[in-house]
Amino acid sequence: MLVLTAITILTVATVEFAYNTNVTLHLAYNERDRLQAEYLAKSALQFMLLELKYDRIYQQVVQRQNLGQMLGDTANLPLCQQFPLSTGLIRAVFLGEGLEGAPLPDDVQKAVSLAQEQGAEEFLDFEGDFDAECIDESTKINLNVFATADTTRSEGRLSPYDQQIQFFIRFLKQESYKNLFEGSDIEIEDIVRNIADWVDPDETMYERGSPETSLYNDKKYPLRNGKIKTIGEVHYIAGVEDQWFGPLKEQFTIYGDGKINVCAADEEIVKALLRKYIEMTPGLPPLRLDDSEVMERLLKAISEGCSSGAVGEQLPQVISDKVQTAITAEQGNFPDQPPSVDPNQNQGKGFAELLSGVKRFYTLKLHGQVNDTSVHIHTVVDIDNSDPKNWPLLYWKVY
Repeated sequence: MLVLTAITILTVATVEFAYNTNVTLHLAYNERDRLQAEYLAKSALQFMLLELKYDRIYQQVVQRQNLGQMLGDTANLPLCQQFPLSTGLIRAVFLGEGLEGAPLPDDVQKAVSLAQEQGAEEFLDFEGDFDAECIDESTKINLNVFATADTTRSEGRLSPYDQQIQFFIRFLKQESYKNLFEGSDIEIEDIVRNIADWVDPDETMYERGSPETSLYNDKKYPLRNGKIKTIGEVHYIAGVEDQWFGPLKEQFTIYGDGKINVCAADEEIVKALLRKYIEMTPGLPPLRLDDSEVMERLLKAISEGCSSGAVGEQLPQVISDKVQTAITAEQGNFPDQPPSVDPNQNQGKGFAELLSGVKRFYTLKLHGQVNDTSVHIHTVVDIDNSDPKNWPLLYWKVY
């Protein structure tokens, strides 16, 4: 009996030891895979920074050699979007692995053979994969514009601050977003005013006169009264709820000067921007902006401007001219409306001031994967400096 008891105890101890060892081993494997996946994501970051570096050179060459008309709308597309970074895609092309078992075309196979001779196979000989995505922050609506917006009102015209308020309201009130605010106990107008009050430097609620702090008496965090530091901070603002902000989060930014790259922005943002310009600019015909055909013609004008091949600071001017021509053409739809004193009085003005032609802030979404372990890195880089070594990372999150 004593022997059987001893054997049982030894068996249980051995099984327990083996189990604990197996658990520890798998934890070690997971940590190893996570570390490797993180470094793969960081490798993707270096490749993206390299693409952004050469994109600056690419844009200069396009402008100096006047290649825009030949390249069309791709002239303004950054290299990091023209050539998406993915080792899965690279392996499919350079190692002839194909995508999901699909065979590669003959011409690609020939390129594969050449690439293999040049050492592509050796370069890609590592475990795991990485991929990356770049997003131009000027394609989004900047929440921090209220920090510096002029509040001075001229006779008969809204101040730039008021215009930004109306722009935000128009954007959120578009029909496609109506369901996001159903059941909300706060009006869109109040949400926008609260965002403006959070960012602007004064301490009085917009158009309400009460102290801004009255909305946050029971909160543990102070009112900012300055630029938002991270996009997640907006959840501290009264009325900002996941119900509507979650689906629209990618439409907002806190970086840049508030000007928008309409060539790559979401169509809903472009529509709201057109409304802002047309309704706030004197001398324009009263366009029926709720008419889908009218709006479509204006959007087409923007598309033509984006496809013209103009780059950099030239681009906003070209787009503005196209839009003004389209607006003037709409004058014929309003025979009872007296024409503008000069049909070209806004040519080269107004709308161009709302547009971004120079890309400075980029969000980089990086992903590394080894076996079943994935690591994501979300960062924002400022490429304003001519030396890439001095590009600051304004945001960094690993998850």
